[in-house]
Amino acid sequence: MAPVRKVYSGVPTLELHGLALVSDLDGLQAHLVLDAPWGFALRESEAWPRPVLVLTGNPCPHYLRDLLEHDPDGLIATPVGPEEVREALHRVAKGHKIRYLPELEPDPLCPREREILRLVALGMTNAELENRFGLKAKTVKNYVCNILDKLGMKSRVEVALYYFGVHPMLYTWSQTGHCPE
Repeated sequence: MAPVRKVYSGVPTLELHGLALVSDLDGLQAHLVLDAPWGFALRESEAWPRPVLVLTGNPCPHYLRDLLEHDPDGLIATPVGPEEVREALHRVAKGHKIRYLPELEPDPLCPREREILRLVALGMTNAELENRFGLKAKTVKNYVCNILDKLGMKSRVEVALYYFGVHPMLYTWSQTGHCPE
C-alpha cells in the first residue's frame, strides 16, 4: 500500500506546518487533522480518511465528547510537542487508539440537550430546531433554557463561545486539567 500522509486544517498555514512536521515520516499510513479554526474537525468528521489523528486545543468538554462520538483513531486535546504528535501518528498508523484528553466530569446534559447545544452553537434558531426534531416551540424553548441553566450561561452567544472553546470560563478549566460541568 502506498504511503498516505495528508494534513487537514481549516487554516492553510497550519496545514503547511503540519506537512512540515510529517514530511520525513516515510511510509506513514496515517492522516493528521489540525482542528483550526476550532470546530473544523467536527464539521469535517464524516469525511475523515482513516486512520486519523485529530489535534484540538478546544477545552470544551461537550465539544470533546462530540469529537469522541465520531471515533477518531487518535484524539489529542492536551498540550503536546511535535515529537509526541509524531509518535501518536506512528501508533495510530499501527492500529492503536490514542486518547490524550483532560479529565471529563460526568455530563449534566442528556444526549438530546447536548445535540441541541451543538446546533445552537452552530447558529440554529428555535424554529429550525422545531423543524429538525419535530418538536413544539415550548419544548425547544425548555430545552434551550435547561441547557443555559445547567451550564450557567445567559445567552445563545455564550453557548457558541463555550462550545467552540473561546468562552473565558474554559480557560480556568483547561489550567486545572479537568473540565468540571
